[in-house]
Amino acid sequence: MSTLSGLPLVSIALATMISAFIRLVQTMQLRQRVEFGHTGVRELAELSGVTDPQDLQDVFGPPGMNRVWANVNLATIEAKRRLAGSLMSDPRLHWYSIAAGIGAFIINHWSAQILLMIAAIIQSGAWLSATRLPK
Repeated sequence: MSTLSGLPLVSIALATMISAFIRLVQTMQLRQRVEFGHTGVRELAELSGVTDPQDLQDVFGPPGMNRVWANVNLATIEAKRRLAGSLMSDPRLHWYSIAAGIGAFIINHWSAQILLMIAAIIQSGAWLSATRLPK
């Protein structure tokens, strides 16, 4: 008998996979905005994990016209990324979470369930970090 079975396993796996999918879509949209040169406070804060607007200016320099950082690219953001930024916008973590959810459905073993719980904690951390983003 495994630790999780039935409804709890299905609920946790589905919630984790849906959460990861939503985070992947949001990250894709934010990355596109940065590539097009529309890097604002929201994009910088979520992709880098720097949540205080004053810290954003300290880390990335002052914004240009219309509060847009035109000189910042994805490589710069990833180089200065903090833990919260990794939790919110690292696609590898979200793909891992989706894989862990699928693996928990396929493999009925305690190790798959431990991996699912780690994925659920990662997704919870991402959403918790997102609550600290500037409005």
